[in-house]
Amino acid sequence: MVQAKVLVIHLKNESAESVINKVKRLNEKSGPFECIFFLGDLLSKLDQVDISTLPPIYCFTSLPDSPVNGSDEVQANLTRLNGYGVYQMTNKLRIGYIALEEAKCNELKDKILEKFKLVNAPIDILITREWSTHIAELKDRLSGSDTIDDVAKLLQPRYHFTYSDNDTFFELNPFLWNEKESVSRFINLATYGSGSKWAYAFNIKIETDDDIEDEHESNLPTNLISNPYSTTNIKKRPMDLIDTDGQQVTKSSISLKKPRKVLPIDCHFCFTNPNMEDHMIISIDDSAYMTTAKGPLTVPKGDMNFPGHCLIIPIEHIPKFNNVDGQSPFETPLGKDLLAYERSVVNMNYQKFDMSTIVFEINSERSIHFHKQVFPIPKYLIMKFNESLDRQLHFNNEKYSRNAKLNFEKFETTSDLRYEAIVKNSNMNYLQFTVYETPITEPAIYVSKFELDDRLDLQFGRRVVAFLLHLPNRLNWDSPTCQQTKEQEMIDVEKFQKSYKEYDIAKSK
Repeated sequence: MVQAKVLVIHLKNESAESVINKVKRLNEKSGPFECIFFLGDLLSKLDQVDISTLPPIYCFTSLPDSPVNGSDEVQANLTRLNGYGVYQMTNKLRIGYIALEEAKCNELKDKILEKFKLVNAPIDILITREWSTHIAELKDRLSGSDTIDDVAKLLQPRYHFTYSDNDTFFELNPFLWNEKESVSRFINLATYGSGSKWAYAFNIKIETDDDIEDEHESNLPTNLISNPYSTTNIKKRPMDLIDTDGQQVTKSSISLKKPRKVLPIDCHFCFTNPNMEDHMIISIDDSAYMTTAKGPLTVPKGDMNFPGHCLIIPIEHIPKFNNVDGQSPFETPLGKDLLAYERSVVNMNYQKFDMSTIVFEINSERSIHFHKQVFPIPKYLIMKFNESLDRQLHFNNEKYSRNAKLNFEKFETTSDLRYEAIVKNSNMNYLQFTVYETPITEPAIYVSKFELDDRLDLQFGRRVVAFLLHLPNRLNWDSPTCQQTKEQEMIDVEKFQKSYKEYDIAKSK
């Protein structure tokens, strides 16, 4: 049995050059590594950086200009693995990979499983963009693909790396596969610059035909947990046992744990954060400001030559809009600013681009910094909003059984006494859609209340609008489809400001 030293890193295009220099130093200090896996869609930048002194590099892509599936050699020590498949290295290390986003995984599920059912030899490392559903639930996450679950159970890898969560490093305690009784480890790598662990080095033994060593008997870790994919573990969960950060605890103790507090200096939406991306700001008023959205859901359409997806954000670091009990939040200076920005964008969308508008917001004490998401919607699609909402409600309430059961109530006006009772109650937590067919008619308001400890899908609003617009590939803001360079973001801001100039509430004062 031979042993290989492997390095896995996660980075984005804009940080490629600085990370490569760090990897070179790491290879000299802690290597040499036999191979390096680059997670994230950064192939375009690797062509511009000198990697000739590094060990063989493997990157994973799902971009339109890539080969449909399989591997190809980009240069002497750089191999691209695209789509999904299995790749065997010269040292016999076998890699399974699925670089597809959640929507594509679900769409191609049958083809993916058909491919991996043909694999008849052990897989050493599985690399997937998305988490499996079972492990996502252990971490109390809402994202995850059933396709990844099925593939993981088929391949039973020794290491499983994911990279869809850019901000979180998570390593599950090791577990055993029931049939092979071999040890498996799951790791999600955060991206470089997130403040969390973005590089993972390890030694892996590569089995040869002459090996007779039984890992189960000789090298079992002392911190094994039960197999998260096992049927008994899924159906029988005494005391609702879950795993968080590798430690098993009961759900009741999780609900008592206070959420991590994010200070303004670390908040993406606060001006005190030195890393705030202020190049995306469209307008600033007394109590609120407006920016373009990172990884916009919507795309340029018709006369609108920019995505149009924007955020309206309080300058103050507050988790929710309705934070003063008994008072209408619309009567506060902040409330007036937020509503004025909202109405101004609605006017622009309709008058300049013949578009309707949908606004989505979450009011929750557990939120970090309240904001509204504003989406331009073609008029011919706005009437299908109810259909899109009902579809996502079905998935949320039926398929994801641990999610908060959402039940939206519709209001025809903000002066409805039942609606006022909700927004004037500072203890109330709720999701809200505001649907503007035109700027001169009252918007339809959809509100679903939830309890503070409920498990909430923070992307629910984006899911509804993505389905309405037939944009399943733009479901995740940080997907390769939605990612933009800083230059592209700045161009979109400039185009937005040019169209918004006559509607800007900050300039009208």
